[in-house]
Order: sequence, then structure tokens, then C-alpha cells
Amino acid sequence: MQRILLAIAGAAAFCAAATFLLQLAVAGGTATTDIVLFTSAATLLLALGAAALAYRSFNRANLVATELERLTRSMDAAMKDLSLRGDREAAKLGDLSATVSSRLDALSGRKAVKRSSEDREVGADSLGDGTVVTGATGPATPVDPETGAIDTAIRRMVAGGVADFSVQPIIAAGRGEAGGFEAHLHVQPEEGKPIDIRRLDRPVADIDPAALERMAMVSATEAVRKRFGEVSERKPLHVAVSSALLQDGFEFATVLDIFKLHPSLARSIVLSLPGDIAESGQHTAAVELLSGLGIRFAAENWSGAQGEQFKKAGIGQVKIAADRLLDKGKGRKAASEGSALVEAARAAGLEIIATDVQSEEDAVALIDMGVDLMTGDRLAAPRRLKI
Repeated sequence: MQRILLAIAGAAAFCAAATFLLQLAVAGGTATTDIVLFTSAATLLLALGAAALAYRSFNRANLVATELERLTRSMDAAMKDLSLRGDREAAKLGDLSATVSSRLDALSGRKAVKRSSEDREVGADSLGDGTVVTGATGPATPVDPETGAIDTAIRRMVAGGVADFSVQPIIAAGRGEAGGFEAHLHVQPEEGKPIDIRRLDRPVADIDPAALERMAMVSATEAVRKRFGEVSERKPLHVAVSSALLQDGFEFATVLDIFKLHPSLARSIVLSLPGDIAESGQHTAAVELLSGLGIRFAAENWSGAQGEQFKKAGIGQVKIAADRLLDKGKGRKAASEGSALVEAARAAGLEIIATDVQSEEDAVALIDMGVDLMTGDRLAAPRRLKI
């Protein structure tokens, strides 16, 4: 408002000055043509100033509208996330209430059984015959302390809403540099060594895999946004997801909102899909939505089939274990040989990433086969990244 008042005051001062000068010109006997020319020039300058001010105000309004839209979407995503967490907590409380209720019922039942047994014992003693037989319950299944500590650390990480993040370089042998990074969640138990996980390979109590994968996506986008010099389109972050995220409406919507708010980040992310999802064509709608935002895909454990369909679906890379490419595994008579897989990938325009490379000798053999990208703990282990 102050700027508008200042602009009006400036225009009024300009008009007053122009009028005064015109009066002086008329009083001094200046020719009419010169007065008209002076008036036209003053009017033109005033119009140009007004146009510049209007243009600046228009751009400012557009910027404010864009920021408001981003803020609105961010608030909407945050509210969805908060609502989802509230629903989960309510579900957990409901499960806890049901568990407590069932345990109380079981305890009441045990008490009733015990009372009836005691009554039978008294009756047997009074009659002088009969025998009371008690059954013994077997020992509980032992829980691996290390596994339990890891599960506790994962639950603590999800409850805190903040994930520690590790990246593992994907070596590009031809360029002599990193051709990308595998994203891991860095889990630190209270006791023991930390571990890095790409996705859950087993169920963990009270953990929703979709929420964990959404957390990995959020951490990946934060890493790209804050460390763009190290992670870019030529060196993308590969984030492993599964059906859990693609079929969870709330979590998937949160991921979509992230890339709608920050579309420039999409080209720096590659979603790594399990091979069975990619080859069976599951979750086509979800994959198309992500692909429409510019996100790329990689298929794990490729069998050699669906090459052309992969390319059409936006899958440009396939991940195959180094042992399989080098024909080290046993019982693979029905599977394609490594060289045949490389040829099939080349024919379909797919880039191979060899995973779990065990030695430098294996790396050299893969390079001879034409495989340029590879990863493995022996080549470069995951390293924690400070976001």
C-alpha cells in the first residue's frame, strides 16, 4: 500500500512539474509546436513509467501466487501425513486394546479352569480316588537378540520421523567415476554395529513398509536438494521401493506431492523396482504417474524378458547379480546365460548394472563383457551421508 501511495505521489509531482514548465514556456513565448512536443514527451515518459510499474507489480503478484500455491501444497501434504500418522496411532491403540482385552479374557478363562481343577481335586480327595494331571507348556521360541535390536532401531527411526541416510556408489568403469548412488537407510541399534538397508526383506512388527519407503524417498529428495553438486541427473540416487508404496494411497500421494512441488528433483531419482513387479506389469497407473513427473526406473533381477516393454514403461536400466552374469551360480540351466542377458539388454536399449560384485577380477570380467556400471561392498561400501 505504501508503494502505491508513493507511486501516486510521484506521478502527481511529475504532472505538477510538467504543468509548471508548460506555463513558463507559454509565458516565454515558446512556439506551439515545441510546447506540443514537450507535452507529448512528458506523457510518453509517464506512460512508460506506469507500464514498468505495472509489469513489476504483475511479476510480483505471480511470484506471490506461486509461493502461496507451494505453501498450500506443502501444508496439504503435511496435513495428510499428520492425518495418516493419527490413523496409524489410532489403529495401534485399537490393536493394543484388543490385545489387552484378549489377554484379560484368557486370564479369566485360566482362572476359571484353575478353580474348576481345584474343585475337582477337592472332590477327588474327598472320594479317596482319582488323579489330577497337569499339562506343561513348551518353552517360547527364542528371539535373536541382534535381530530384535535392529527391529527396535527401525521402529525408533520411523517413530522419530527422521531417517539417517547412506549412499553406495555405482561405479561407472568407462568414465572412471560414480554413475549413480544406491540409497540406504542407516540403522544404528543401541548395541552392535549399524546396518544399511535398501528395503525391508522381512516383516517387522509395528512397521509399515510403505511408510519406511516413503521416508527413504523423502531422505533421498533432501539429499538431492541440499547436495546437488554430488547427486544429479548423470549421478542419480537409486531408491528401492516395492508394492507396499505403490499401492498405499496416502503414502504414494505424499511422494507425488514432493515431486510436484520440486519438479527439478525428479530427474535425479531412479526408482528401483523388484523384477516381478516390472515384468508382470503391476501398478501400471502408479508407474505412469511417476514417469509423467520425469522419474526414471530400474528393474532388479532381470530375467531377460519384456525388454521392449520395459523401455516403453520408462525402465532404462536393469540390475543383475554379478554371479549370474558371470555364470557362477548353480542350477541355472533354464535361465539365460550371462552373455545372452547382456546381448538381450543391448538389443532392447537397456543399461545393465551388475550388483554384488565380489572382487576386482569379477569387475574386470564384467567390463570385458561390456558391463560398465557395477556396485558391491568390495568395490565401495555404503557411507553415511549427512543431509
